[in-house]
Amino acid sequence: MNEVISYANAMWQALTHSFILRSILSAIASVAIWLAGLKHVQVLGIFILLVFIDLLTKWAAIAYKMLVDDGADGIKLSAIDKYIAIPCAFERRLISSEYMRKGFVKKILTYVAATAAAFLFDSMAGGITNKSSFAVNLVWLYLGSAEFLSILENLRDGGNQSMGKFLDLVKTKIESRVKL
Repeated sequence: MNEVISYANAMWQALTHSFILRSILSAIASVAIWLAGLKHVQVLGIFILLVFIDLLTKWAAIAYKMLVDDGADGIKLSAIDKYIAIPCAFERRLISSEYMRKGFVKKILTYVAATAAAFLFDSMAGGITNKSSFAVNLVWLYLGSAEFLSILENLRDGGNQSMGKFLDLVKTKIESRVKL
């Protein structure tokens, strides 16, 4: 019986430990879940995911180049080999987390600023009651396209030769749609 009481006491201590911190984090999570219902926040989440994929594929491309420079046959390397070599590329300081972190923050701040400006433009041009979002959609198309193209370029640079022709096709389609 003492064992059960001791176990229950330990559980109670674990539950109440840092109760205020857990309550604050729970409140923040609740607000975040509420905000997730907003389309702009949802698209921000998707954009952040694109940026993470872009960074991961960039790291894989750098690791692939490192392996090839070390004498590995690029054709015989599997996709997993590049990702397994990423920690080694960090150790050799070929990948700088500071550079990648600054790039990530810059991309997110660009997204937020451009989306906010486009939202204000749409509000001004169409009024609050009009649900037109021409400028916001244009900003999202441009920023999403830039990240998508960067991911494809990283995949190509990471030894995926088939991405070269696909990248050219996608660039042509995007450029014809955005008129760059």
